[in-house]
Amino acid sequence: MTIHPQTERLTAMMNTYTGPKHTVTGVRFAGGQAAYQQAGVPLAGVAPEDVIYEIGSITKVFTAILLCLMIEEGKVDPQAPLREMAPDLGVVPEWITPERLTSHTSGLPNYYKPLWKAVLNQSADGPYASFARAELLDWFRNWSGKDPGATPRHAYSNLGYGLLGEALAMQTGRPFVDLLTERVIAPLGLQDTTDQLSPEHLTRFATPRLPKGKPVNPWVFEALAGAGCLKSTGRDLALFSDRVIHAFSSSSTPLDRAIARSSTPLVGLGKKGSFQPMAQAWGWISINYDPAAPGFLFHSGGTAGSTCGLYICAERAQACAVLSNNGIAGNLWGSIKLDLSDQPKQAQGYFTATDTTRAVPLKA
Repeated sequence: MTIHPQTERLTAMMNTYTGPKHTVTGVRFAGGQAAYQQAGVPLAGVAPEDVIYEIGSITKVFTAILLCLMIEEGKVDPQAPLREMAPDLGVVPEWITPERLTSHTSGLPNYYKPLWKAVLNQSADGPYASFARAELLDWFRNWSGKDPGATPRHAYSNLGYGLLGEALAMQTGRPFVDLLTERVIAPLGLQDTTDQLSPEHLTRFATPRLPKGKPVNPWVFEALAGAGCLKSTGRDLALFSDRVIHAFSSSSTPLDRAIARSSTPLVGLGKKGSFQPMAQAWGWISINYDPAAPGFLFHSGGTAGSTCGLYICAERAQACAVLSNNGIAGNLWGSIKLDLSDQPKQAQGYFTATDTTRAVPLKA
């Protein structure tokens, strides 16, 4: 049997996430159709495309699209001080804006306390479980950060994205996840993308596991939900990829325009600030290692017991994703293995390959 190039390349990407008790789903999307691959330990009675995983920081892409939607509607000025969005945000420094938060240039640290304290005081429900709005506002009252200036440095910040999501919630008077679901997730037709799992969802949920297979609790989020609270399936990420690709050729709705805006590069991550081969967009990372090949959008996600990646090439109307219940991104040796595998560079190879394998129609 012939193994087509994209199938083989996606299999190679998935191999990094396999482990003794882990489930891995690979998604191949092209021309409006999706096909799915599975590795590791299957969930009994559950199709690969319907297994639910934590998607961690891929949540940031959805948070950024929500921001872009509110910009499209004239409800948010991306360059105005965040503190203007709600009275309680007056404790946030004036230089912090929605655009700086979405581009990771706000000057905020990645985490709200030193890493060594997080390691010594680990919670079974993750590092964000007890950090509610009151704690977030108190953190800013005690923070002594400085304005990074007109050309701020790019520094990835979970705290920043959590603040952005909470600011959107405070401005609208709606809980963040309710707002995100109502304005973005539901209109996209995503059925299994959520932070709260129903009893039926739990029958399809891949229990998060450490790299050696020990089960751990899924992470719980309070005020920092915009940084990483969502769970999803391969089917939903294929549907999402389809809508992202569609948005590049259609501006018929505010949501399409918001999705297109989210792909616009804001900060160059190459040498001397170059936008090649990599740039920070509104949530996404924009990548193109080969000027002769099409670029693509990327975001990864990792929790204590799950690791995943999503890659979308609008020019070729293609996408691929890897979802796993293996927490390699949060493990020292696992993260080294993940870095050495260079998943984005493998994805570039995926998009330059061709695959004629029969796909299955998407179901909304």
